[in-house]
Amino acid sequence: MRSKVQKLAQLAYECVKEVKDKEFASKYLAYARKLPSMITYNGLLTTVAFAKTKAKKEDAWRKLLEHLEKFLRKEGIKQDNKDLIEFLSEREVQEYRFITKRALDFSQWLKRVAEGEIEDECKAD
Repeated sequence: MRSKVQKLAQLAYECVKEVKDKEFASKYLAYARKLPSMITYNGLLTTVAFAKTKAKKEDAWRKLLEHLEKFLRKEGIKQDNKDLIEFLSEREVQEYRFITKRALDFSQWLKRVAEGEIEDECKAD
């Protein structure tokens, strides 16, 4: 039996592997690095609204949102077809906090795995 941490790490790895060789991989890495702090300082709902706006023009943000929603579905948190903003805005405070905590845990794993798997084009040798 695998732990919750192992499941988070595996899903994060699968998500990063999906974008690792795409042309927007370095942007995905940059945004994955920002995601945990964005959720912490702005809240999950605000972060999702921001990302959704950016996703209209940027594949990296679109993929991050897809991966976040994939995580919520895999966890059994989101099972309907509602828009993510609508879904989150309908939650009671206690449930919203729980979802935020789980999304933060997942975003931290996305960040860790992306840093290990995606080449950082901005880094100097």
